[in-house]
Amino acid sequence: MTPDATPESPELTQLTGESLTDHLMDDTSWGRGYALAPEGEEPDRTSNNAARREEISSQVSEQFIVKGKRFRKPVNLGTYLATFAACINPTAPAKLLSEAPKIRLHRDQLPAEPKRWKDLDQHPFGAEFKKASRKEINGCIQRSCFRQAARVSELIDAEILPLMWVFTYKFDEDGYLYKFKARLVVRGDLQQDYGDTYAATLAAKIFRCLIAMAASFDLELYQYDVLNAFLNAELDRPTYVRCPEGYESELGQLLELKRALYGLRDAPRLWYKHLTATLEKLGLQQVPGVPCLFSNDSLIVFFFVDDIVVAVASKNKDVYRQFDQQLRAAYDVRFLGELKWFLGIRVIRDRSQKKIWLMQDSFIDKVAAKYNIAQESTKYPAVPLVDGNIGLSTEEPDEQRTKLYQELVGSLAYIATYTRPDVAQTHSELSRYLQNPGQKHVSAAYHAWKYLIGQKRLAIGAHGDQSSRTIYTGSSLGSAETEPLFYGASDAAFADDLPTRRSSQGYLFMLYGMPIDWKATLQRSVTKSTTEAELLALSTAASELQAWNRLFKHIKLDLEMVPTIYCDNLQTVGVVTKHEDKLFTRLRHVDVHQHWLRQEVADGRISVQWKPTNLMPADGLTKILVRQKHAEFVRQLGLRDVKVCLLKAEGLDSPDPASLTHWY
Repeated sequence: MTPDATPESPELTQLTGESLTDHLMDDTSWGRGYALAPEGEEPDRTSNNAARREEISSQVSEQFIVKGKRFRKPVNLGTYLATFAACINPTAPAKLLSEAPKIRLHRDQLPAEPKRWKDLDQHPFGAEFKKASRKEINGCIQRSCFRQAARVSELIDAEILPLMWVFTYKFDEDGYLYKFKARLVVRGDLQQDYGDTYAATLAAKIFRCLIAMAASFDLELYQYDVLNAFLNAELDRPTYVRCPEGYESELGQLLELKRALYGLRDAPRLWYKHLTATLEKLGLQQVPGVPCLFSNDSLIVFFFVDDIVVAVASKNKDVYRQFDQQLRAAYDVRFLGELKWFLGIRVIRDRSQKKIWLMQDSFIDKVAAKYNIAQESTKYPAVPLVDGNIGLSTEEPDEQRTKLYQELVGSLAYIATYTRPDVAQTHSELSRYLQNPGQKHVSAAYHAWKYLIGQKRLAIGAHGDQSSRTIYTGSSLGSAETEPLFYGASDAAFADDLPTRRSSQGYLFMLYGMPIDWKATLQRSVTKSTTEAELLALSTAASELQAWNRLFKHIKLDLEMVPTIYCDNLQTVGVVTKHEDKLFTRLRHVDVHQHWLRQEVADGRISVQWKPTNLMPADGLTKILVRQKHAEFVRQLGLRDVKVCLLKAEGLDSPDPASLTHWY
């Protein structure tokens, strides 16, 4: 039988079994010592309603009156509030009073998650995971994910993939268990017949840029989670799977897969195409060259797989409500309210001061717990790395040590990419020794994570109550200068990588006080002078600046200024800004970068200005700094302790924010 013959097979119906709502509270009687007041009787504070009030006499001797200070017994506030609430809503507190407090389980208290279906019989939470698996199966059937297929013997030439269960705990932001999850996935690693698998994701720098704009223009940020997102997309080729464990008797041995179930190699691509098509139907257009970002005259929508965020001005709430209704009609979504978390990043907002902060304290705690990095210490490193150029290892290769080091550095890459530019150069240094790390490399990685644990409350933030920040220049006159709305900084360290003599380079871009884009890396080619190294770094930063200019144009953000890139090398600045100071070099690639930069500056598309090294915010992206300089680098990045920043406002004078035309 050919695969085309299977669509005539019957649809599957939802399975029956134990109710998934057995854990919900039932109506219970009042707790001991509590009863409803008689109907029609209301509390009267003006009269004496005591049960033995007739025995109380006003003729009381003064010898029975206690004089001076008396110490009252502490009140039972919970009983008081529950009793008071009973007068307002007699049925609500009854359940709370009659139940014992619920115990919350932390991730550190839980056993390991089961790996296979057969492990559920011996697992302490096996019954809960089985309930979750039935809910997952019914969800797949409800979305027409499966159809009963022909016999295996009639599909000899067809590719049949096994299904497997993935059991996980779901935790809240503090690490407490709130849900048991059973995910049904396809063994995509065994898939032979597949086409294009690329699915774009939202860049971290785009997310930070939109957060900075939301702070500056006081935009509302609403978040949605699409439930079982991949199952909304249909497969574009016949695919067959074996029945998942535990449900063979109810579903049969073989199923035809109709939807993009998790695990398929092309499932992310199919879901991405489905979501982008839906957003276009709802009246949004994709921003050219920026995947996962859509906009129109009233809304900005960005997403990462199944997490969708809508940015909207208060005056466009009517347009947003219409979009909300259309999105709910298109998908089974869960509305999460105002944006609080995104990809494990905590979003802290102070509307009164128009500030938004991004931090990853929860991720740092998770890594510390996973690798047993002590958090009880009162003394932590002041810098993420003591010395650069650790050097290659002379120790014998150790597979276990290599894996540990790669995991530590890989976790460091995630946090250095999203919210902590202060460890970007540290990650660049450590990532050069991934092949055969020694014990000194592992110790350096642990050192970096101990620094992050000690500084886990540092957050990058955007300031919307001003469009620029006033900073001290360090001059003898004590004068100050004002940072632009948007600017970049470029730096290089000439031939600092001893094994290859390549130069480190880094760039940084700030928008409304928040670092939105940064990079610390080695240059691809060896240069022959500091000027050449700085020139290549400046060219890389200028190319990135052009990409930002295009994005601002597409989302209608008018900064009303020529964007500036700062460089701390006077000769390099002169090479690209002065007509007579041309660099004569026999390196063709350097010469090409030089001519391009001179062209962009001459045409007025970018501005290159000099800034002293002690005020260069990109200095810490090219070298490992000592304690005092690193503290200044952190300050220049705008990293602040969230507790301090939310309690103390910075009084900075600045002009009005730039205009956001068309859609704001």
